[in-house]
Amino acid sequence: MLTDFHIHSICSDDAHDTMADMALASYGRGVRIMCFTDHVDLDDYRTGRPDPNCFDIWPDIRRSCAEAKAAAPGDLEILCGIELGQANHDVPRAEAIANTEGLDFVIGSLHNLRGTPDFSVLRYISYGDCKHYLSLYVQELLELSQLDCFDVMAHIGYTRRYMLRDGFDIPLTMKNHGDELETIFKNLISKGKGIEMNCSGLRSAGIHNTIPVMSVIKRYRELGGEIITVGSDAHCVADASVGIERGFELLREAGFEYVTVYRKRRPEFIKI
Repeated sequence: MLTDFHIHSICSDDAHDTMADMALASYGRGVRIMCFTDHVDLDDYRTGRPDPNCFDIWPDIRRSCAEAKAAAPGDLEILCGIELGQANHDVPRAEAIANTEGLDFVIGSLHNLRGTPDFSVLRYISYGDCKHYLSLYVQELLELSQLDCFDVMAHIGYTRRYMLRDGFDIPLTMKNHGDELETIFKNLISKGKGIEMNCSGLRSAGIHNTIPVMSVIKRYRELGGEIITVGSDAHCVADASVGIERGFELLREAGFEYVTVYRKRRPEFIKI
């Protein structure tokens, strides 16, 4: 049984298709449990300034999820979550959002630094520039790992996508930030939280790896990490759940016997 616990719909500004259409595409690729995780970023991605309206989309998310469930095949379970971005920038607000009734799952993401546009908006001019931003990113991940307002930390190493776009391949690895990653993992494990295997990198001609990279995921497992979700991070029908099957194969190779799903913010384990 394949699961996809990071997928977007037109409830996210950067996505292109309805939940119903995304769900049918994922079903066609073998997924039988999925959770929509549309963006709720505390900061405006263009400017990095606080976005007071970031959660106004919630009624649309609930309605779209209900419509997708009604249109879905009987053996496809659709759950409703969010991707909560930059929780460490406004912890009280993040906690209030995460405690909203009706949420099955909350991914904790970091898309931008304080007061800075999304990493996808920035332009990178040198390896030194990239290493500087990566170091700042890891420091904010450390902050995020100490919070309680999410269930798993998403796409650890997110910055690589956009640095690679500008010609600089700087993955986040145990070699360049191993001490910080181990602290992040220990914080998450101690709080009963986990990480995500983001399969979007498997679709990327430049990355050819998961996010985080597999060596980092294996280290998380060695430290005692058991909670791990798998997500395609798809924003259109063409990408919906692409890479998930390969992700499950890689999970087994990394020593995981179970994948995690969430219902009503509670983790459950499925044998893989």
